[in-house]
Amino acid sequence: MSKSAGFSLLVATLVFVLSGSPVYAQDPAKIADIVDILERIIRLLAPAAGIAFFIMLLVGGFQFVTSGGDPKAAGQARTTLTYAIIGIILVVASWLILTVIKALTGVDVTTVDIPPAEPPPQLGPPLPPPVL
Repeated sequence: MSKSAGFSLLVATLVFVLSGSPVYAQDPAKIADIVDILERIIRLLAPAAGIAFFIMLLVGGFQFVTSGGDPKAAGQARTTLTYAIIGIILVVASWLILTVIKALTGVDVTTVDIPPAEPPPQLGPPLPPPVL
């Protein structure tokens, strides 16, 4: 793992850990709580991608400035900057695709909604009680 990737992973982990809210033991978790968890993760991804882009831009710029004319170091800096730009383009493109899907179909694909479970339908008349 390169230094810049390790640094980015460290910063992303710190942002994730420090941005959480305290958890107090109240009610036990339910399966329906997964919707809230998924919505929070989705809401966190866009700002995290922006922060990662900015950090990778700084790292690539720092690598480029400190390359000192070394072609190998300058190439690595260019690669870092290229990956940062490609990454933010992919994030923006995916968000635009989801927005276009919402505009064309009217379905909000950026929200998570799990319908409640319903009991299975009866296939025939109920069985009589067993005779003892």
